[in-house]
Amino acid sequence: MGDRPPTQRPRASPPWLGGAAAMMAAVFTHPIDQTKIRSQVQYPRQTMVATARNTVASSGVLGLWAGLSGSLLRQGTYGAARFGLYNWLKDRALARGERLSAEQMVLNGAAAGAVAGVIGAPAELVMVRLSSDGIKPEAKRLHYRNAIDGLYKIARNEGFTHIFRGWGMASLRSVLLNASQLTCYDVIKARLLRTPYFTDSIPLHLLTATLGGTISITICAPVDMVKSRLQSSTNPRTTAMSILTSSIRHEGLRVLFRGWLPAWLRMVPNTCLTFVFFEQLKRVF
Repeated sequence: MGDRPPTQRPRASPPWLGGAAAMMAAVFTHPIDQTKIRSQVQYPRQTMVATARNTVASSGVLGLWAGLSGSLLRQGTYGAARFGLYNWLKDRALARGERLSAEQMVLNGAAAGAVAGVIGAPAELVMVRLSSDGIKPEAKRLHYRNAIDGLYKIARNEGFTHIFRGWGMASLRSVLLNASQLTCYDVIKARLLRTPYFTDSIPLHLLTATLGGTISITICAPVDMVKSRLQSSTNPRTTAMSILTSSIRHEGLRVLFRGWLPAWLRMVPNTCLTFVFFEQLKRVF
């Protein structure tokens, strides 16, 4: 863990910049995210390709973007919070002349993830429900018009506190994701910049985002599976532990990594696009 990023203090970016970059990336990667969610919650289980094919057959190609408003709302809240807080913690340390260690960056990423996970929980809940609604029997569909309508109906029909349903799992996933993804991005990028083979350019951003995304999605896979199943359920008696034990009992330990491939296929391009957009937006703002 001795690799450290440079100590020079970069120009501070607006706190909303990360959210804007994440929203831009979500427009392109939402079909993969939707397929991942559907592959995690549907029964009987189907492959990613079969899940996407069924979506297109029932709703057309544009059906792959069903639930996009939930993704945009999630990234506008969760994405802005995690990037904004992580960079604020980093900038504050650099302003004091401190040399950030990888361990400290992991802690910063975990702290940013914990806060962002709570802030983004309502939007993540409605995103999961919007994305999975199309595979439910007609009688059980929720028919939210968009993310805002979904949050309103959840608060009205299930109680206001239910808009934070699954916040614990969402926050835990966010802690693991940000502690690994953001830290790996910064540490790997700093290490490669010290070699003669890379410059601070888009190819480097793509490589570091891919490596960080792969590490983080593997760490988060079990939590992500439980979170998706919990948030897609409207049964108030369903808990994360009941989902975990029932899933393992009926589907074996492999269920903990169910959806890993679609999650990876979503995470890598999403991470790449988010960091590329973020780096380019920093040049403007």
